[in-house]
This record gives sequence, structure tokens and C-alpha cells, in this order.
Amino acid sequence: MDKMGFNFHMPTKLVFEDGAADSLSKHVKGTSLLMMCDPFLYKIGTAQKVAEATNIEKVVYFNEIEPNPSCQTVDKAAAMAREHNVDVVIGLGGGSAMDASKMVTCLIDNEGSIFDYYSTGNKELKPRKAQLICIPTTAGTGSEVTNIGVYTNKETGIKMPFASPYFWPDIALIDPMLTHTMPMHITASTGMDAFTHAIEAYWSVNSNPISDALSVSVIKTILENIETACKEPTNIEARKNMAFASVTAGISFSQTKTTGIHAVSFPLTTDFGASHGLACSITLPAFIKLAYTGRKEKMDALFTMIGYESLESFVGRVEEIMKNIEIPTRLSALNVKESDLDRIVEISMKAPLIHFTPVKMDEDVLYDLLKSIL
Repeated sequence: MDKMGFNFHMPTKLVFEDGAADSLSKHVKGTSLLMMCDPFLYKIGTAQKVAEATNIEKVVYFNEIEPNPSCQTVDKAAAMAREHNVDVVIGLGGGSAMDASKMVTCLIDNEGSIFDYYSTGNKELKPRKAQLICIPTTAGTGSEVTNIGVYTNKETGIKMPFASPYFWPDIALIDPMLTHTMPMHITASTGMDAFTHAIEAYWSVNSNPISDALSVSVIKTILENIETACKEPTNIEARKNMAFASVTAGISFSQTKTTGIHAVSFPLTTDFGASHGLACSITLPAFIKLAYTGRKEKMDALFTMIGYESLESFVGRVEEIMKNIEIPTRLSALNVKESDLDRIVEISMKAPLIHFTPVKMDEDVLYDLLKSIL
């Protein structure tokens, strides 16, 4: 164990059950609902079905959530929420919809734009009044149980996380049935995102005994289930296990934050168009090897607990799984060239997360890591 003195705070009510979305009316507390989702969930009627389950008569839909939600999109949704006097916000979808819903719910009761609070903004968010419910339709981001949102400024192309005590959802409702329609590439990338959450929380300098226990469970569960979930999308048990692993990983990293993998993912999404899960997982094997140099005893304990003999056997299994579910391990798959590495390093080193990695991170260390996986 790294520490025996720690804080663990997770005020979100967690509801996990097949068909849980059908019981939403038992949980909502309001009369005017803003349903936030992407165009696809609105088009296929999932958003409408979930909204109907609330029994709220006044419902407005914001169905313009894009991958890696922009600050501009958040402001547009907040204006809609204010116009309709919304007092319940549901973020339905992947991490993008849930992250956006967190800031929008706060902006209902806080004047101005996201830019007044985020990045170079100098205002502090005040407590929100509207209820926030997050419902994931993917198994990976864990946003439903964190107080973190990640937003991209379209004008600068910079993507950075933002944390607030008012971002904790009031309710995280996990219904594994909602993940059954995910195509393989999304199952793969979001599942590996959850894996990075768990392993980064485990080796983070902020780790604690509870986050460690959660992370070990997640790592084992994903290694045992992600291939089946990808290859057999109707396998209910695998889907349920992945959904549980995702939310458990979210609880773990909500306490520790992530590390270098996520810091590097920001420029890989904004500059090279990678999905968040792909941007995280593509550097995973390289970061495992790097983190091992700073956490050898602890990582060896992990390998023993989940049935691996060594770093090499563990990394080998991770790489085998990634190959089987069509996740690349080389930056060239994103058309990254050696001439791009300086900018990736520069942006990544600006993310505070980079320094939660259990080795001293500087420009040279990160450059060498990235060059090794071109």
C-alpha cells in the first residue's frame, strides 16, 4: 500500500441494473427537463424513450453533442437550458454528452459563458440548483461518477480537463442494456479507455488502498471480457461485466486523477482526430513499461494478483488483446510523424496530469517514449 492516510469522496448516488433507465421517474426531481445527447441517440429514439421514462411533461432536447465537446457547444446548450427554465439535466451517451451536461447544469445558475470559468477564466462556479443525472450508453469513460469534464476550445484547438465539486452528478444510472447496440470499434475503444483509467489510477502518485483495490478488479475484469464483448455484441454477461468495470474504474480515477496516458491523449484527439479511447490506448503498452520503472514492486504485485508472471507477460497480453480488437499500438496509425512530436510533447506537458505519472516526466522522457512507438 502506498498510503494509509487518504480522503475518498464520491457523493453521487449509483444505480446499476438491467432496465434501470425504465425507472427514471423514481429518481428525477423537477418539472423541466433538458435531454443532452448526440445526433445518433436522438435519431434512433433512445433519447426520447429515456425522457419518457422520467414522466416529466416539459422536455427540450439538445442533440448536437459532438465527440470531444467544444466550449461553444456547451454555451449553446446552456442558453437553451436558461431559456426553458430547466431544473433537471440528463447527460445521455458517452463521455462527451456527460461532460457537457456537467458544465451546462452549472451554467444554469451561474452567469456568463464557460470561458468565464474554464481555462483562463477567473470566475469560480457557485453551487448549482438543477438536478444532474448521467446515463452512459458506452462502457468506458466513467464520467458518470467523476467531478471532471473535458472541453475543447474550437478557436485554439486546446483540449483540457476541468474539475468542480458541483460536477458530481446527483445520480449515475447505469443500465447495461443501453450498451448492447455499440459497434465493435466503440466497444473496443471505450473499453480500453476504462482499462487506462484503472491502471493509471493504480500507478498514480495519488493512489490509495481503496482506489488500488477497485483498479485491480477492473483490470482483471476487462482483460477477461473485452474480447468477448467486441466479438459477441449480444453476450449479455460480457456487456454487463464491461459496464461494471467502466463505472468502477471511474470511481477509482475520480479519487486519483489520470496520468501521462491521458495527458498525451489531448493533442492526439485535437490534432489527429483520434477518438478519446483510441488516443489513450495507443500509448498504453509504452506507458506501462515506463510506469513500471517507478512502481516496480507495486506493479509486480498487480501481476501476481491477476495471474501474470512478469511485466513482459502482462504487456504481451495487453498487446495481444489490442491486436484482436483492432486497436493500434503505433502512432503512425494516426498519421503522426516524427516532425509532430515536439508539438505533442509541448501540449502534453502543459496538462497537470502528466506529473501524476510515477516517474519524473520531462520533455525528453516523453519525446523518447513517443518516438519509440512511431
